[in-house]
Amino acid sequence: MQTRPKTLIEMSSMERSGMTTSVVDALRAMAVEAMETGDARLAANAVSIAYSIIGCAADRSDQHVEAASLLLEQGILFMQAHEIAAPEKQTVH
Repeated sequence: MQTRPKTLIEMSSMERSGMTTSVVDALRAMAVEAMETGDARLAANAVSIAYSIIGCAADRSDQHVEAASLLLEQGILFMQAHEIAAPEKQTVH
């Protein structure tokens, strides 16, 4: 039996912290990889989203949890969109 996943608002502060850390770490890794391949714009965008999440997550008030939730969603969608587009960007020799 599957249960419905929790929203960020429903998570405990430990669960929120873990989710935030996971997404921020993935965005930072994406930025490092992008810099290694020469895609400075992708790196800058990934870092900007990561820092936005960090800044929003630092304030633990309820209204900031909703904003952090939206930023996490955007960060995940950003990474997913890059993964989908990545094969199309590869050059053929």
